[in-house]
Amino acid sequence: MMRIAVYARKYQSEYRSEIQVILEFADQHDGYVMFNTNLKKEVSSQFSLPKNTQFYSGKDVLKGRADLVVSLGGDGTLLETVNLIRDGGIPVMGVNFGRLGFLSNITREDLRTTLESFAGGNCRISPRTVLELENSENIFGEKVYALNDLALHKSDNSSMITVHVHINGLFMNSYWSDGLILATPTGSTAYSLSCGGPILVPESNNFVLTPIAPHNLTVRPLVIEDDAVLKLVPDGRSDTFILSMDSRQCIIQKNQEILVKKAPFKINFVQVADSGFFGVIRDKLMWGEDKRN
Repeated sequence: MMRIAVYARKYQSEYRSEIQVILEFADQHDGYVMFNTNLKKEVSSQFSLPKNTQFYSGKDVLKGRADLVVSLGGDGTLLETVNLIRDGGIPVMGVNFGRLGFLSNITREDLRTTLESFAGGNCRISPRTVLELENSENIFGEKVYALNDLALHKSDNSSMITVHVHINGLFMNSYWSDGLILATPTGSTAYSLSCGGPILVPESNNFVLTPIAPHNLTVRPLVIEDDAVLKLVPDGRSDTFILSMDSRQCIIQKNQEILVKKAPFKINFVQVADSGFFGVIRDKLMWGEDKRN
């Protein structure tokens, strides 16, 4: 039996054919589909749903309830599935309806064949490291994880901020900048890359600390081992700062400690068997292409 959870931020008419493919596939494999409740109104009215169709809340954790999560949208939508899966080990398949599609790299045309390949055990599973905020409940009010990065920003257009960084209890540096990014290997191709950080392969056991517009030009991105525990403390003329973890953000206070480390689980990406990380970056970042004409 195949239990498939479908996640999207909201229903789009362009999802119609892909949802139909998923419903048919689940039926053929004696399974059922679970939709996020924010899709309930539209899918209930536009599809002939089987009686065993289920719905789940966006705050539910799907551990033990699904065999596969299909994310419909772009990379940002896929990032939101991390807090649905958490330590459940459920593979996630990102179907790209966005622009770049670096993480959601299954094309709409390949969805049916990829589902069949997954059922037959012919897909690659790529485990990805996740960030955990130790004192998340005190900051976000709930446990929050990030697949890409944690970023600390100034909250206005005033002067730069200072971020004091300790690694494994030892003082490392005070960054004078517009902010600081702590990125996983998956996140190394996102915000960190745009700020001059290196690309890390998914299998590397590292994080990268990337300053945003640093005051000292000699302060460069730093690669550290991912078993490190970091403490970040914002300082500066402002009393408030912005902390983001992937698509979630909140306001934090001056001198508030941020404790971050590697989560005790990984998120499993579904990839077609003949694709790999290097193929993705060649395709998405257009490496080796001659654009002079």
